[in-house]
Amino acid sequence: MRLTAAILAAGSGSRLGGVPKQFRLLAGRPLWHYSYETARAVCAKFDAEILLVLPPDAEEAFQTAEKLAPDARLIAGGTSRGESALKALQAARGELIALHDAARPFASPDLWEKLVEAAGNGRAAVPVLPVPDSLKRRAGSGWEPVSREGLFLTQTPQVFPRDELLRALTGRADAAGLTDEAQAWLEAGKELAAVDGEEKNAKITRPGDWELACRLAGPEIRTGIGYDVHPLTPDRPLVLAGVTVPSPLGLAGHSDADIISHVAADAVLSAAGLPDIGTLYPSSDEQYAGCRSMDLLADAVSRAEQAGWSVQFVSLVVTAQVPKLAPYGPAIRQALEKVLGDGKISVTFKSGESVGPVGEAQAMAAWAAATVARSGLRLPARPL
Repeated sequence: MRLTAAILAAGSGSRLGGVPKQFRLLAGRPLWHYSYETARAVCAKFDAEILLVLPPDAEEAFQTAEKLAPDARLIAGGTSRGESALKALQAARGELIALHDAARPFASPDLWEKLVEAAGNGRAAVPVLPVPDSLKRRAGSGWEPVSREGLFLTQTPQVFPRDELLRALTGRADAAGLTDEAQAWLEAGKELAAVDGEEKNAKITRPGDWELACRLAGPEIRTGIGYDVHPLTPDRPLVLAGVTVPSPLGLAGHSDADIISHVAADAVLSAAGLPDIGTLYPSSDEQYAGCRSMDLLADAVSRAEQAGWSVQFVSLVVTAQVPKLAPYGPAIRQALEKVLGDGKISVTFKSGESVGPVGEAQAMAAWAAATVARSGLRLPARPL
């Protein structure tokens, strides 16, 4: 029996506020994309199609979805969840339809499969969880207790025989306002199977739900690299991570030529997807002539933080024939930790082994790798 997996992502998310929740980026992905990927996994086991129901007249949302969901058919939803469900039913090609709220990103493929297997032959299937909390009902100016015995929370996806659900909804004046389609199904006297739901399959409705989802999804992590080389010259001080190192040779450059600060800044900016130091602090700009490069590193870290990224670790390798830098390692690490954070830095010093410009004491080179992380709390500048 063919299945249509319909992901309902047309709502406004007004209770959460800001960008509609289905388009918020959760660990780097739009919220709806989690349900889409799960549906793809389910489709691999069933003869299934995916419908992605998006807000009407949302051109940018459709353009983005076409790129991120190549296996889905995209349709415009309605102004309410119920209307979107009806549109999905009308567009579906499968004999069974699974209706799933995009605001539930963590439903597992196993749950989807159990529901599909429990439905069919005139029977629908929904996931449920027993109510764990004590309940109270407002009674006049006071409260009265309500027994939770026999009460269950209903989740999605909910799987129905498509034609029978469409008949159950057709002609109902309140169809657009139903909180779920199982209500209409039961009121039509149809058989309903219950499958154990999943606690992680919670619906994201309020800010606290979003914060919990961010913890479940984990942070978005990126790595960037930096590289720099400076010639050595006898008429300049040697400055590394803001530390002046006694040396007959210093590094030539527009600023103080602090090669360690430069590669660390480039690595952080690269990981955050920001322009490099040559673009942000160009040598053609006189305000950076002789400037302290550790200030540029601090500014680069600040720019990354403003973009939502926090530095997790920076690893640096510096190659130099002269002078011997290992004795100054502790002071250099301490200076970097003041900008990057305690325990977030590794610095290794290598000899040029008398090979090439570095080995002939003509230059010094350095490399850096930076790891940054961003929580799912970030919002895109506009709906995707």
